[in-house]
Amino acid sequence: MFKAFYDFKRFRYIHSLISNHEMFDVTNTTIVRKTACFFSDELDVYIDTSDGVNDDLGIQEYCARMLRCIQISKGKRFLFFKAAHSNIWSKNLESLAESNNGKVIPFFKWSFNDNFYSYVLPNIEKFRKMSPESSIDYDIGMFADFRKKYSYPKPSKLDKRISWQDHEYFQIEGTSPSTGNYEIDSRSAILDKLKESNYTILVGSRGYQEYISASMHCSATINPPGIGEYTSRMMDQTAIGNLIILRKNSYDHGISWKDYIPEVDFHENSWEESYNNVLDDRSLWIEKGVYYYEKHWSPTSIFDYFISNIKIACDQ
Repeated sequence: MFKAFYDFKRFRYIHSLISNHEMFDVTNTTIVRKTACFFSDELDVYIDTSDGVNDDLGIQEYCARMLRCIQISKGKRFLFFKAAHSNIWSKNLESLAESNNGKVIPFFKWSFNDNFYSYVLPNIEKFRKMSPESSIDYDIGMFADFRKKYSYPKPSKLDKRISWQDHEYFQIEGTSPSTGNYEIDSRSAILDKLKESNYTILVGSRGYQEYISASMHCSATINPPGIGEYTSRMMDQTAIGNLIILRKNSYDHGISWKDYIPEVDFHENSWEESYNNVLDDRSLWIEKGVYYYEKHWSPTSIFDYFISNIKIACDQ
């Protein structure tokens, strides 16, 4: 039996499955921010739902959450399921876990948007029937607020493995003065590339229902990276049967999405050719995306993956 502590709303995608399973005794309490904690006598388990780090920064992810979990587990074996996992930028986290009786396991990012649950999920089949080619008016949809600038905190003066804010966020010993922030302008950089092309583009922030409706009039929508590479649009568009394109990035899920959701490297001079190749296979990519959502990204699939990895660890 695991004593489970997490914010029910943040984990609502799999909350009912966790709370109804005999393995868990669940409490709506957060112990580590943006993290679900599961404690047993022999093994502790954590689910980290943070964003990871934008590939453009070229830095390893901070380790404060991991350090806090290591502190809580006190030498006990633990699993650290990481929703946004990079085979490049999560290396320090993996090394730290392994040296402290733990293991990092790539997990799955999902939506935190209330509207996804109240508007998309109840109407998912209806949306999938509403995307005929005759309704396409734009080549590209880029639905984001470009007035909003993203920043990411720089390292602590006391410990380069964490940010200057993390002492407070994760109860890490010591304090650090502000060392400033990295500025992230990935969205505008992609938009500038798009504007230089001959594509017709629908751009801008909208209310959720208007955004969903507008996206159905675009051959493809682009997932605009922010603090990390993922946004909830990735799940929105895959779920309703629209084509979503991510910029090429190092992040992946526990069961890879890379063969099911297309990527385009906007840093390459040939990005338009890559984009056209995706559009040429639009119907196939949509079919693949829906398959991935149903087969690997559904609550049941995610939960089964979670439980199977816990059982493997318990048997070792």
